[in-house]
Amino acid sequence: MGRAIHFRGVWYGLYHKLRYLWNGGRTPGTMVGRGMVRMVVRVVAEGLARQGSRRTCWLPVGLALGIVGYFALPEEPSWGSCLLAGGLVGLGLVLLVWTRRMEAVTERAADWQMLGHCTGGGLLTVGLGFLLACGQARRQPPMPQLPLESVWVQGRLAVLEPLAAQHEGQATGWRVGIDGAVFESPWWEGMTPLRRRVMITFRPGAGRQEKLEELMVGQSVRLRALLRSPALPFWPGGRDGQRGAWFEGRAGAGLALSPPMPGERPYDGGLSDRLAVRLAGLRQGVARVIAGVLPGQEGAVASAVLCGETGRLSMETRRRYAASGLAHLLAVAGLHLGFVMGMAFAVMRRCLSLSQRLSAHWPCREVALTVSLGVGLGYVVLTGLHVPGLRALGLAGLGVMALLLGRRAVSMRGLALVCLALEVASPALVLDVSFQMSFAAVMVLIAGYESLRNRLARLGGHDGAQVDDGHGRRDRAAWRRGAVFLATLAMTSLLAGLATLPLSMAYFGAFQPWFVVANLLAVPLMGVWVMPAGMVALLMMPFGLSAVPLHVMGWGIGLIGWLAGHVAAAPLASLPVPSFPSWVVGLYMLGLTVTCLWRGRGRAAGVGLVLGAMVAVWSVDRPVMLLVAQGNVLAVRQGGAMKVVDGRPGSGPLLQEMRRAFGWQADTVGPPECREGVCRLRLKAGRVILWRGASGPDEVEGVSCRDVVLEVRMGPQHPLCPAVRQLGPAAVRQEGSWAVYEGGRKGVRLLSDRMVQGHRLWTDDGEYRTVSPFPLAREE
Repeated sequence: MGRAIHFRGVWYGLYHKLRYLWNGGRTPGTMVGRGMVRMVVRVVAEGLARQGSRRTCWLPVGLALGIVGYFALPEEPSWGSCLLAGGLVGLGLVLLVWTRRMEAVTERAADWQMLGHCTGGGLLTVGLGFLLACGQARRQPPMPQLPLESVWVQGRLAVLEPLAAQHEGQATGWRVGIDGAVFESPWWEGMTPLRRRVMITFRPGAGRQEKLEELMVGQSVRLRALLRSPALPFWPGGRDGQRGAWFEGRAGAGLALSPPMPGERPYDGGLSDRLAVRLAGLRQGVARVIAGVLPGQEGAVASAVLCGETGRLSMETRRRYAASGLAHLLAVAGLHLGFVMGMAFAVMRRCLSLSQRLSAHWPCREVALTVSLGVGLGYVVLTGLHVPGLRALGLAGLGVMALLLGRRAVSMRGLALVCLALEVASPALVLDVSFQMSFAAVMVLIAGYESLRNRLARLGGHDGAQVDDGHGRRDRAAWRRGAVFLATLAMTSLLAGLATLPLSMAYFGAFQPWFVVANLLAVPLMGVWVMPAGMVALLMMPFGLSAVPLHVMGWGIGLIGWLAGHVAAAPLASLPVPSFPSWVVGLYMLGLTVTCLWRGRGRAAGVGLVLGAMVAVWSVDRPVMLLVAQGNVLAVRQGGAMKVVDGRPGSGPLLQEMRRAFGWQADTVGPPECREGVCRLRLKAGRVILWRGASGPDEVEGVSCRDVVLEVRMGPQHPLCPAVRQLGPAAVRQEGSWAVYEGGRKGVRLLSDRMVQGHRLWTDDGEYRTVSPFPLAREE
């Protein structure tokens, strides 16, 4: 009896186990939880499957996230962090291989296969982006220690460009770049030539203009200069000049104290250096020819468009073009390359069609496409191989290849491939403003045209409909083509402008609401007048016949400049905006990418991220005080105005950066509530900040330390309130500029440049300035 009961229990247990397995492992206790997991996996897998080939467009996004993760670290990653990133790459590869070989027998297995495939690709690209950025940073040559005294510098002239004057007609300065610099000083005798470039500025002066214009890129020069290492940001969170110098190969900058003279040490570089010298000399020659025919700002704009030389542009011209939303016309990008390649294609195909034999036996369209790509390559090389030009050239190359193969010319996958190539070649480009604005504009244009292609086709009326006006049959295709052209032009200006507008606000601190109107008029003038005349001028320069087309080009540039001036003078043409934190820019770019790449209802999440980024700018906490290391300037925000209370900003950019940091544009001079050299800033919570000027008295009587939470000293005075937090010259020398925020445990929150930058390869004093070019001793 007992044995029968025992076997009955075993059979009942086996029965329930088989029933459990038959039902997919569900029991009443776990049925709800597993059902929710399965539903979430199913929804995510269906959303990913709906993307189709668009999933490959997310590869550069994952790479960019890994690169940004490297730069966002507070200190240089250890070997453990690099191994962790390598582990992500390995895990991603394993998931990709496993899901590739996995057989999706059931619908549930197909869902998990899709999820594993996308997860593996994401882990692979994020880890690879982190490792690429880390590798690029560590491959850079070490930052040298520059002399503190003025020295004679000798090296190869690599850059020679004029500096922008404030107004047209004023004397311009010059900026030169010297490679392989050697310092002529007893302290630096026998030094190894620098592996980084030194940029030296010449102020306008008598006798220097002629000597600088006689120099040629590639020759050896010798001059006396006072050098300085790359400076810290103007304020915590501002533009990081040290990071830019580290990845751009610059050792520092300086001010020339003597006219340049030919050097005694000849330079013998490699093949790449000789090619770079020849191209720089070619650009310099083109710029000189243009300046000889068009000496004003029309010639400066022509030099910027034809050879990438922007040094002759005055600050007033830059301001007019920026305020009217036409600043992109001064930078060689996809617009200019499209005009050049379009003209080359049209001319070449027309020339081939003139011959009946060639038209019958040659693929004229394919030949014209190939020739236009070669012309575009030459134009990008002539203008300096800048990032927007390289991006446009990559897209043009893919478009020509697609047309030759009978595929779509411009697609999101082509843009992703170009972006991926640039990120692999130089990961630091992800943080560059030109990279971000260029890809944002093209991505929005491609997504916009994909959505509006059918409407433009209906507007074009490809059905060949005709009407009878009483005098004969007339084709409506002419006015339809004109309507499509105007609609395309307006849509291009609107989409590209809206995509880059937040980035322009973030990096340049201005909002231009009239950019669409200005572009509707200026872009056609650039395409049908300025660029054709410029291309003819370039072709005629070897024969000395470029004067007439350059004058024609100058007339068109003058008309565009007149339009830019009137739009810039319009009401509310350029409105100042506060600074954008870096995380806001990243949030905007992520939201824009989701909006353009995702197919389906998930685009709403991207729109939400974009709107959230724009709203977050106005809710960011702003400092109440700035102590700027450059110039030893102290400014406070009080009553909705910025007040420079100590020191004088020595440059316009410094004053502009301080205004953007505060988020206000009003500025007055003179501190409130100052008695006997001690000033007070009262916060909202009733707390007080004391500050003392650099020339204030050492001892002050009768100062109350009640409610004081911070004391700021601009000079070497003794503290008046030793029990509170102190901020003085020593803190500025160690940490750079300081920003004081209201709030926190102690009433105020302090933030310095070093706190924001962290301890990185380009900031740490232990690695940044200890690489000295001194030679080894003879005994060593």
